[in-house]
Amino acid sequence: MITGFSAVPACHTSMNTDMAAPLNASEIAEDETPFSHFSSLTHALHRAKTLQRTSHFPFIITCSLSTEQVDDVQLPAKLEWELDRLDVKPGTLRLALPQHLCQHTPSHPLISTCRDLRTLGCGIALNGFGSGPHCVEIIQKCGIDLAIIEPSLTNDVDKHPNRRRILSAVVAMAHDLGVETLAGDIRTAGEHSLLSQLGCDHVQGDGIAPPMQIHEATTWMHTHSQKLTRLPGVVGGIR
Repeated sequence: MITGFSAVPACHTSMNTDMAAPLNASEIAEDETPFSHFSSLTHALHRAKTLQRTSHFPFIITCSLSTEQVDDVQLPAKLEWELDRLDVKPGTLRLALPQHLCQHTPSHPLISTCRDLRTLGCGIALNGFGSGPHCVEIIQKCGIDLAIIEPSLTNDVDKHPNRRRILSAVVAMAHDLGVETLAGDIRTAGEHSLLSQLGCDHVQGDGIAPPMQIHEATTWMHTHSQKLTRLPGVVGGIR
């Protein structure tokens, strides 16, 4: 199933799929905003507004935050203003913290910002889960709901037994912490298949679909959904 889209540069979207429950869509657009370093979020929100009006599926947009955005104590207030201005539901947005934060104990301002974003109704993800010593602490203190696994752990994982064992432990650790997992940069069917076996909740990358513009993504999503409805049934009607 299609479970989401991540906002990426150059007016493209990157698709997520899963082995579990659905979520859905995103892209980046051109727009003016009074907050220069805030514009990537504004662009993603414009696409959320479009999809909110036209999509027949529920959706969540994952947008990675820059270091500058994370350090901006006014981020929750600015985001609330943008959500209200564009009439976008906060629950359609998930904000991903930068990977480098995994190397440090979460600061009080970061914890406070994440608390305010959750109060606003947005989801929070962590990039680079498994890449640093403070991943678990960040998840526990910042209210993370999605762990985005460090890509070096998933690349060619079907060909490297040691990497497979490490990845299995990372996925299990995230689930023990009560958060879902996403593996990005998935390029091959072998990687996809092994991640499914290990219980990873979502996969994303060129092996699923390349980055694309919003009209292309909408068409792809419709075609993919049609394929799923044509899958043959097995015992008891289970698919």
